[in-house]
Amino acid sequence: MSSVLHFYVRPSGHEGAAFGHSRRKLQGKLPELQSVKTELCYNVNWTAESLPTAKEMKKLTWLFGCPLLQDDVSQKSWLLPGSSNLLLEVGPRLNFSTPTSTNIVSVCWAAGLGAVDRVEITRRYLLSVWP
Repeated sequence: MSSVLHFYVRPSGHEGAAFGHSRRKLQGKLPELQSVKTELCYNVNWTAESLPTAKEMKKLTWLFGCPLLQDDVSQKSWLLPGSSNLLLEVGPRLNFSTPTSTNIVSVCWAAGLGAVDRVEITRRYLLSVWP
């Protein structure tokens, strides 16, 4: 039995310049845009018969987090859409594995997480518009 685990990572702040450029481009196309929030989502294909143990979950959370920040990884999204929000998720096609996935899987195996066979990263955007 295979299941997909989701690990949501809030932005650490070092993405500011690139994010500002993206926001300006979005506001050019969508003048009603009030704010944009982002997060990363690590989509982990877990192939073991049972869900990860607490020790395995701790390893996964540590691997996907920033070593300088505490509690930046969660299994629940940091983005909570309201009635005038749009939540978009952008990532690779699901029909092939990316080189990034291959690298992350190698790191997971080296950390003793052999049940991980694919990890794809998506970026989630919460767009707030004027009602």
